[in-house]
Amino acid sequence: MIENSVIVGLCFSTIVTLIAPIVIFIYCIFSKKKILKSFVVGILVFFISQIILRIPIISYILPNQIWYMKLSLNPYLYGIFLGLTAGIFEEVGRYIGFKYFLKNNYRYIDGLYFGFGHWGIEALLLVGINAVIFLFGSIAIKSGVDYSSSSLLSLVFSQSSSLTTMNSFIMGVERLLTMSVHISLTMIVLYGIKTNKIRYLFIAILLHGLVDAGVVILPQIFNVSIVGMEIYLLILSLIFLYFIFRFKYVFAKLDNKNV
Repeated sequence: MIENSVIVGLCFSTIVTLIAPIVIFIYCIFSKKKILKSFVVGILVFFISQIILRIPIISYILPNQIWYMKLSLNPYLYGIFLGLTAGIFEEVGRYIGFKYFLKNNYRYIDGLYFGFGHWGIEALLLVGINAVIFLFGSIAIKSGVDYSSSSLLSLVFSQSSSLTTMNSFIMGVERLLTMSVHISLTMIVLYGIKTNKIRYLFIAILLHGLVDAGVVILPQIFNVSIVGMEIYLLILSLIFLYFIFRFKYVFAKLDNKNV
């Protein structure tokens, strides 16, 4: 039987990963701040760099390579590899997005909403769709719907019934905590472009790689629990949130200097 707390958790995760990105998108459409283009480019950069390029390579091409199979057996090297490749694809994508498609959109607010777009499409595609499917599956189970006649519904319902309260909430919590990471990394890349300092692109790649490598290494090598991983993400989220606010003043100084 599905507990009510599981449904509450799935509602929370659906709001964070599905409804929130859509609401931000609608706000961008009607906003007078001309931020829609930055938001959309942020979406496209994640979709192209990860969904079209990196994920298919990681999932379908590299597993056939002997060196990759050996690499995956070493949690340290595998975590570093996954982290750095994510950093390279996404941060270079951010760089290309601003450098060639947002030439007149180098404001702080452009970096902010580019980050929102990048985060939002990741949350929606990787978590939001599953969250809403699990939510309706859980509600259907509690309502006594007969799903035995459909293999697809049986699969959805069996996965929904196996969810715990913690798992249902964590789906949304993790995506919420990664928001400041996405925005801060965007700001670092944009700052490098505004100041013509390419090294900030490499700093963003390195930081991205370290964050993602930790997600792989900590649970596998140090047996960090789910709660421990959320604390890890919370600490990182607060650190990156601090940099987001700092960049607001840095960008203001740059813009005033160039007036």
